Amino acid sequence: MFQMKSYHKMLLLISSLYVLMGCTKDMHHKLHAHMEKTIHAHGAWVRAVPPVSHMSAAYLTLINHGDKDDQLLSVETELAKVAELHNVKKKDGMMSMFPVPFVPVPAGGEQSLKPGSYHIMLINLNKTPKLGEEYELVLNFKNAGIVKTSAAVKEGGSM
Repeated sequence: MFQMKSYHKMLLLISSLYVLMGCTKDMHHKLHAHMEKTIHAHGAWVRAVPPVSHMSAAYLTLINHGDKDDQLLSVETELAKVAELHNVKKKDGMMSMFPVPFVPVPAGGEQSLKPGSYHIMLINLNKTPKLGEEYELVLNFKNAGIVKTSAAVKEGGSM
C-alpha cells in the first residue's frame, strides 16, 4: 500500500512538472515576443570636438517598426556627465537650440536626429571624443524601453 501511494505521488509530481514546463515554455515565448524591440537605431555618430570643448553632440536615425507612436525620453553615455535631447528652430531669422522633454518616433516611421534638428547634446564631457573611437548610447523609450547602439566619432562641421 505504501509503495502504491508513493508511486501515485511520484506520478502526480511528474505530471505536474510536465504541465508547468509547458506553461513556462509558452510564457517564455509570449514574453520573448513582447520584448522584441520595435525601435531600432542606426547610423549613430558623435561629433569630434577640440580638446578644449566641454560639449559635443550625437546623431542617429530611429526606426519604429511598431504600430504605436513612441518617444525617446532620455539618453545615457559614458562619454558625458549629461546627455540632453535638443531641437533647433528658426525664430526671427535666427537658429535657436533648446532642450525638449522627448523626441517623437512615429509608428511605422522614422525620426532623424541630425544637425539643425533634433539631436543629443553631450554636456560636460568625461573625455574628448577622438576620430575613430566608438561610444555606446543607451536610449530610453516610453514604449520600447532600453535600446543600445554604438556611435562612431566623426567630423561634423559647426554645431
